[in-house]
Amino acid sequence: MRTKILCVTALLSLAPLSHAGELSFRMPDTAYVQGGSGSDVASLTVGTVWNGLWRHENNWGRWELGLDLSLGRWHISRDDIAANAHRNATQLGITPVIRLWMQGSERFFVEAGIGANWIFPIYRNGDREFSTTFNFGDHIGAGWRFGDAGQHEVTLRLQHLSNAGIKHPNPGENFVQLRYARRF
Repeated sequence: MRTKILCVTALLSLAPLSHAGELSFRMPDTAYVQGGSGSDVASLTVGTVWNGLWRHENNWGRWELGLDLSLGRWHISRDDIAANAHRNATQLGITPVIRLWMQGSERFFVEAGIGANWIFPIYRNGDREFSTTFNFGDHIGAGWRFGDAGQHEVTLRLQHLSNAGIKHPNPGENFVQLRYARRF
């Protein structure tokens, strides 16, 4: 467990880098709450995002890189849970996210990300049994920013978590998620 905490701390130290690349801490730009549903599992996640770590504009629109730090709780809803399984699991994740603001729009965006996640205890849900606590999480999403100053966002996301074949079995879990975010 100590190694995991050190790894997460090291990754977090990279998150708040400014545009100029100096090593200074900055507070996250956004906080969010997110609900999700998978096959016989529901999730509730809270997190923070550091936006604008990198920006680029082209004919498609404005591209931005952010870093998402999440803490989630999964709850298995099936009645026939295995004797060696837990009904709840905790998920800790860190995910770089690339977001595209469509050309001519400051409201609509699409995004994608791939990051590291630790899910403990090892997730078991019926015939889907993870073999590792470390997993990758990838997602795609589309969202809308609103409010007088663009301080609110709603995003619909599809997320897949699995260990990418590091160890078997590797059934993965898929979620449909709805996120509300508040920008500071």
